[in-house]
Amino acid sequence: MALGPLGGRGESILTGVLVGVATLALAPVLLPVIARVGRPIAKAAIKGVILAYETTRETVAELAEVAEDMLAEARAELAEETAAARAAAPATTAAEEAVSDG
Repeated sequence: MALGPLGGRGESILTGVLVGVATLALAPVLLPVIARVGRPIAKAAIKGVILAYETTRETVAELAEVAEDMLAEARAELAEETAAARAAAPATTAAEEAVSDG
């Protein structure tokens, strides 16, 4: 059962054409209104993104500083522990030798 040369899509095509023509006819009226309303919204969104970026950047910088401080403290403690172990090693060896000789 054939529904015509467009196969039943004629109404959809006609509706699309009418919507397009109406949009073109109303564009000179709607575009200034949309621009007037949309510009402040876009500026507010941009401001929000800038503030979020700055806040995130500051937070990341603070976290990096804390991580660097902890790394430096850990290295200093490790160096102290290593130096203490090296200092204790010869004394232990000398004490062991004295006991062995004794």
